[in-house]
Amino acid sequence: MARRRAKRRKPKQSYAELQASISKRSTAKEFVDNLSEDLYAELEADFNQLIETTVADLTSDSTRGGYSPVLTGFFASNWKAGTKPIDKTETPENTEWAKIKKKTIKVGGRRKTVLAPGYTPLIKQRHTVPEFKLTQRVYIGSAVRYASYALMSKKSKLIGYAQGGAGTTNINRRIEEIMTDRKAETRIGAGIRGGIMTGRFRRKFEPGYTPQTKYIPTKGSS
Repeated sequence: MARRRAKRRKPKQSYAELQASISKRSTAKEFVDNLSEDLYAELEADFNQLIETTVADLTSDSTRGGYSPVLTGFFASNWKAGTKPIDKTETPENTEWAKIKKKTIKVGGRRKTVLAPGYTPLIKQRHTVPEFKLTQRVYIGSAVRYASYALMSKKSKLIGYAQGGAGTTNINRRIEEIMTDRKAETRIGAGIRGGIMTGRFRRKFEPGYTPQTKYIPTKGSS
């Protein structure tokens, strides 16, 4: 009995068409991968800008549109950012601030420390802000030894800045300006803000969209 020959199946696609299809899928995957990498890079860039801007905001005089209580300016000049809680170790000894003289006066029966005649506060950022990964937890704080006392000063506007209620500029507004649409998870105290898009990324695909991408210092900052 003759063996029945198997029917040869005709391929649905030619070899060239199959190769083109595979190439197309590969290109699409690469596109998605590149898109993800670009988005992550944009998120990380904006995250770092937010940290730099926050430190710059705090390096300011609360009596001149800023946020930090100022006498000599040493407290306002020592804001730092890091991946661990900021150590309070800085003192004005052997610095420019040690030359700023103070005196004690009586106001309403109470003693008050003020600057001696002829002296003015000095405010400038002493610590460089490093670059951080988007996955890192970042701490921002003043590194001076008396930071806890300065935070309690009546001149301080730091709590309002952190909670979003200090004047026209605060941390919430900075997040809206820089981390547009609450795109990256940003924790402030117990609060969390999150989302998926970046200002720079949206600008590529939304004609006319112009988020703030450059820091504008507040009055009283260096």
